Amino acid sequence: MKTVFIDYETYYDNEYSLRKMTPVEYVLDHRFECIGCAVKEGLDGESYWVDGVDLPLFFADLDPKDTMLVSHNALFDACITAWRFSFHPRLTTDTLSIARATIGHETKSLSLANVALKLGIGVKGGTVHKVEGMGAAAIKAAGLYDEYIQYALNDVELCAAIYRTLVVEKRLFPVKELAVMDMVIRCAIKPQMQLDQNVLALHLHNIKTRKQELLARVGIDKSELMSNDKFAQALRNLGVEPPTKMSLLTGKESYAFAKTDPAFMELLDHDNPQVQVLASARLGLKSTLEETRTERFTSIARLTWPGKKQGLMPMPLRYSGAHTHRLSGDWSLNVQNMPRGGELRRALIAPPGHVVLAADSSQIEARVVAWISGQLDLIEQFARGEDVYSSFASKVFGREINKKTDPAERFIGKTAILGLGYGLGWTKFQRTVKMQSKAQTGKLIDLTDEEAINIVQTYRTAYSAIPALWRILNDNINVISSGNGSFAIGPCEFRHKHITLPNGLRLNYHDLKFDNNEWTYTYAGKPKRLYGGALLENIVQALARICVMDAAIRVRKRFAKLGFDDPFDLALQVHDELVYVVPEEVAKVCEKITLEEMSVRPSWAPTLPLAAEASYGKSYGDAK
Repeated sequence: MKTVFIDYETYYDNEYSLRKMTPVEYVLDHRFECIGCAVKEGLDGESYWVDGVDLPLFFADLDPKDTMLVSHNALFDACITAWRFSFHPRLTTDTLSIARATIGHETKSLSLANVALKLGIGVKGGTVHKVEGMGAAAIKAAGLYDEYIQYALNDVELCAAIYRTLVVEKRLFPVKELAVMDMVIRCAIKPQMQLDQNVLALHLHNIKTRKQELLARVGIDKSELMSNDKFAQALRNLGVEPPTKMSLLTGKESYAFAKTDPAFMELLDHDNPQVQVLASARLGLKSTLEETRTERFTSIARLTWPGKKQGLMPMPLRYSGAHTHRLSGDWSLNVQNMPRGGELRRALIAPPGHVVLAADSSQIEARVVAWISGQLDLIEQFARGEDVYSSFASKVFGREINKKTDPAERFIGKTAILGLGYGLGWTKFQRTVKMQSKAQTGKLIDLTDEEAINIVQTYRTAYSAIPALWRILNDNINVISSGNGSFAIGPCEFRHKHITLPNGLRLNYHDLKFDNNEWTYTYAGKPKRLYGGALLENIVQALARICVMDAAIRVRKRFAKLGFDDPFDLALQVHDELVYVVPEEVAKVCEKITLEEMSVRPSWAPTLPLAAEASYGKSYGDAK
């Protein structure tokens, strides 16, 4: 297969730029101008420049079935290639993603300049800053065109050097993962779901109306809600002490007013309705994610695509977006974090004659925890298809718990099975049950301290192999830190500052050290604590990611054999879920294929029982 490295140069100005627009808005805008592209064929080929007007002929001469296109930030460059030049290579590869997966733990920025500097392979030029607001004609008129071309040629050489260094020479990135990366990039460049503008418009109206109603009910102005100190005082005025937390970054105490702070989220269920409204108003005004994201979705829905299509919704996903190599969202659209049952999911619809198929790997983390720790009885329960949530709840309550008749008790069992495998303490378990119970059972479950302690202890006693593994991992963190020796747990090999996973990727622990009686490491410049339970969580999430994405590769191959001219690519991936858009007439077949492949036991874990659930509907919301 022919490897072609590319680096596009495009027009931009103060208002029309990727700093203010998503790539899809930028590439499909009427102001878009591709000035040209630097090209390098193969690692040893000489780089050359192709003027923008000649790019259609350049791509016409390439065989898409025998080409791998490589660029730095392919979530931008691949969009240009697909939407402006209608070229879809066999593989699309991104050196930015390769860098994130291999050296992202060491650096905050993965820009071409920063990665090149980190690897010591060259220096990126700055000519691009001289041509802001200038198209090809203006650059030539200013006498900058030759300099501009040399700048682009240097960029494509740096891109090739990154690939050579990380993939070929150091072999830090496994070649087989290129297929996964291509599949992830296609979710953006080959959008399959459409947007329902009516659903979006109504949702946006309701969000704004609800914010105003909440603010009016609270009876304080916006500045008080937006100020941490004033908001804290407003809570105190209602007899509530503001929740606080310690910052790992600064070591100082600060207010815990984010929706990721459990103590703050508990205020939504406070006994005083005024406190509930105050917390709700703070979330509605301080966190504008839902509103801004809905506005972005609406803007994208109005774009005109090649062929005069409208309403298409690309799904930008970041390869190795997390430390465990799980994907994350990109383009500030956060498509991996759309609330279940929410209007954004309902706004994502299948085109006529198609349905959205969503397949979820059932309890995969809990299954991997049981398997890797050797908790044989729990593994067997999963393998037999038993209701493990009810089984554990039965241990807790001393009687048989039934899914239909005992929803509250089973919910507690479910929360324990899914949450206690990583060493969660009783206070956090108690808080989690309280926060999630009303939405899932219809009533608030407020465990006493004694009840929460008993449930956690029951879990650790019943499944003793799991806490035993926490202790083993905790005792061996020093092996990762020192590099003196190595050991393996399951398919994971523990080495100096990293763990090698069965797919060849690594879990990296940069700057790992023992200080103030605890282990810490840094990831992308941020400090993180490490202990046995946290290390197990990292391992399990990484292995779960491998299971799910390997299944996606197999599903892709089987879908291709169905004989349709346009194969069904992955449309979206969310945590342990695969989402596809498939023709209605083969929906049942596709559902069967996804369930089969997501239940295949990996070669490195032949005794790991996997299972999946799937459903389909006219919208993503219907499918879930």
